[in-house]
Amino acid sequence: MHLTKLLTLFLVSLPAMAPADPSLERVEDNIVSSIEQLDKISHLPTLLPVIIKNKDFIGLTDEQAAELYRWRDQSATPMLAAMKKIARKRIAIKEAAISPTVSSARLQQMQNEIFRLQREVLQYKLSCRDHIMQTFNDENWASLFMLLADGDTGVSIPLNYAER
Repeated sequence: MHLTKLLTLFLVSLPAMAPADPSLERVEDNIVSSIEQLDKISHLPTLLPVIIKNKDFIGLTDEQAAELYRWRDQSATPMLAAMKKIARKRIAIKEAAISPTVSSARLQQMQNEIFRLQREVLQYKLSCRDHIMQTFNDENWASLFMLLADGDTGVSIPLNYAER
């Protein structure tokens, strides 16, 4: 399942576990919405959930799958935590932007913190990409590109792949 969907499901369940406070529910809804938006505007695709879901079609060996699971088990939770922080900080900066008591300098500090967290998420995604690059063989790539061409994954085949 796509990491964003997993996080969204988790966040949607939070209000059920928390006291019934409409303002908390609104905040959690805003966080879920922000995370979904983050995934849509990310410069790097989130491929690992697609790969794991379709590991048989892609032809991953048990060793290849284990290597990708190892990366996911080690890195997914901190990456999702950073994405959640970004979502919360995006909400906070929007609210602060309309406050007459918040200075432009403070807004810039808040935005810089968001940029720092976005770089952190980028590092996780690059690490995942590197792991996939090291794990896949040519047949895996061909199968993944067939899957991407056929499915609604939100990721398209690289233009230079057709030049091979």
